[in-house]
Amino acid sequence: MRVTMLYSWVQWRASVVAIIRYDFSGVLPNVNDGDIDWNAWRPLYEEGRSPQFAVDSAFVRDLRKSISA
Repeated sequence: MRVTMLYSWVQWRASVVAIIRYDFSGVLPNVNDGDIDWNAWRPLYEEGRSPQFAVDSAFVRDLRKSISA
């Protein structure tokens, strides 16, 4: 999903951290902004990808599979 700069970089990063904390609370409950290599994530932001898409990509999750299951 493309999100054409609806978020500032700071907002986008905060959303990514919140999604990781929520989706992976059992293994990454205390992840913080400083724990993430943002240089690796920046291209997804610049492509206009949503924070959710970025997290799904980083953790190699394809939500279409779980929807069809």
